[in-house]
Amino acid sequence: MAVSQYVSEQYTSEAFVESVGAILFRMSTKEICILHLPRRNEYTLAKGRRNCGETRHDAAVREVTEECGFPCHLLNVNMLTRAPPAVEVQQLGDVPRFYAGICEPFTLQIRHIGEGDVKVIWWYIAAVDEDEPLREERHEMGEFVVEFYGFEDVLEKLTFRVDRDMVRKAIEIVENTFGS
Repeated sequence: MAVSQYVSEQYTSEAFVESVGAILFRMSTKEICILHLPRRNEYTLAKGRRNCGETRHDAAVREVTEECGFPCHLLNVNMLTRAPPAVEVQQLGDVPRFYAGICEPFTLQIRHIGEGDVKVIWWYIAAVDEDEPLREERHEMGEFVVEFYGFEDVLEKLTFRVDRDMVRKAIEIVENTFGS
């Protein structure tokens, strides 16, 4: 029996939950939306669980809109990814390639949430639909406060280092795609 050269983990469906989130930019003011959880005094990002049969794209838009109250859309950005092109005409190596105008996750987080259980979180980059009205009813209204901060200030506000690192990367991608 052969042993893989790669360190691998495998989880069956009852041992993982899949979530999707997005770094929500308000492009006109160069701000990012974060959630303040007063009860725990934490500043976090909008995300939630993907429903059965729901695409990751749809789940990201739904969860961010539900939690923040702002209609939004996922952005097509310029970035490196190991994903092959939409049409693969030849076998390509498993290396990062640069793509312009793609709508793909820019980060994957894996959280160990219990013994043998994980939460897999796909992160996208999104923008507020600024011409659309604010949704008055938010899914989890009252549990947190929605706040916007400029690019530098948001990095000071976020509670967790992994969130700060991820937002820093999202800012870099947005600035490289749309200009500073």
